[in-house]
Amino acid sequence: MDESGQLAMCMNKSQCRVISISAQVPLSWALPLYGYVMPVIVSITVATNSFIVVVLSHKDLRTPTNYVLLAMAVSELLTGLSCVPWLLYYYTFHGFQTDRQNGLPPFWCRMFPYMAFILPSVFHTAAIWLTVYLAVQRYIYICVPKLIHGYCTMKRSKQVILMICFTAIWTYAPDTFATYNKSFSVFDHQFNKSMQYCVRVRTSFINVIGDDVYYFTVYGLHTTLVHLLPCILLVTFTWRLVRAIRIADKRHANLLSMSSTRKKNVEMNSYLSVNEDNITRRQPRIYLHRSSISDSKRIQGLKQNTRMLIVVILLFLVTEIPAAFIFATHVGTVGLRISAILKYYGLINKLLIVRNVLIVITYPFRFAIYCGMSWQFREVVRQMLPKKVIFWKVLDEREVNLASFRSRRSLNADKEDDDYKKFLLHGRSAEDAKFKEYATGKEIYDHKH
Repeated sequence: MDESGQLAMCMNKSQCRVISISAQVPLSWALPLYGYVMPVIVSITVATNSFIVVVLSHKDLRTPTNYVLLAMAVSELLTGLSCVPWLLYYYTFHGFQTDRQNGLPPFWCRMFPYMAFILPSVFHTAAIWLTVYLAVQRYIYICVPKLIHGYCTMKRSKQVILMICFTAIWTYAPDTFATYNKSFSVFDHQFNKSMQYCVRVRTSFINVIGDDVYYFTVYGLHTTLVHLLPCILLVTFTWRLVRAIRIADKRHANLLSMSSTRKKNVEMNSYLSVNEDNITRRQPRIYLHRSSISDSKRIQGLKQNTRMLIVVILLFLVTEIPAAFIFATHVGTVGLRISAILKYYGLINKLLIVRNVLIVITYPFRFAIYCGMSWQFREVVRQMLPKKVIFWKVLDEREVNLASFRSRRSLNADKEDDDYKKFLLHGRSAEDAKFKEYATGKEIYDHKH
């Protein structure tokens, strides 16, 4: 039996359905967004996320949190790369015209469900749950520190990441078991030429369980586990993190206020009891002050990293919540056949295109967030640029020296300007020693006046 007879038999048994891409995806919206906007966004994503992967793979950034961020960058990178070949062929290079005139070629007929839906959905689902795990992990760091050694180790992070990836694959595995695409070459007597018909064939798997049971179960789970539940968890943990940071900021401000008051009292008592060994008595107080500064910097660094991760999560939610709403509306309309919404089915298909663009459009912004809010990320980036690493090291040292200098600024402006220029030119030289002596004199002057 030729392919024409096979196609007719399959259609008669209701096992096959001819695929019409233009009927499912409005070309007026898909051509500009999928054909031109998406390739540009994915190109930027490939550049930024590849750089993020390289930086986060650095030995100085191997932490459980950065390992999750690394996995997120890889999954987002693969989300964009997996759909680009199909978008370039069908929309950018006008493969839809070939589809209209001669039918979809056999290769693209078989592969487009994987490139247009299955693979991007698998990688995006992994990115969603990795973001949830990032929020949970940060919540443990801030709110439940006793659980850090049990749940926030490198080993545990790798285990959770592998489990998330494995679950994401199996979430969309039923789509490969239920249907597959097949191309039939049929001679069209009307146009006097052979046409390629891309047909979706149902397998025995879906025949056994039934269409309604399959679609309600699979797409109901997709709506709940891939979109609604992650958004609810992310909103909950993000709110708790923001609340915890606000409480910590208030507590830290109160502690600094109490510490400042206590320091002034100690300095006043020290001034009243000045004697020959005054310098010796002051040394322990200086040591304790530096220790408290070190602890304060560590706490501030932890809170700064948490703020950065909150921004990452919020950026994710800005696009994921509308995307979840659009997907849930589409599934509910088709599955429940709500007549009041079915008349807007064309609009819903257009919103699905917008949803897919929204998902990818936020990926390049991660690089800007890391560079703007992560001091360690910037430092590793500087170390990875060999032509400028020496200059940046010198610049960083001068910035530290400058901060130290300004903290001990004198009352004599003319002398300060002269010493300031010498300090920048010579760094830790004899002028630095003179400056320290001068700053000590200033401190004694402040006590007396």
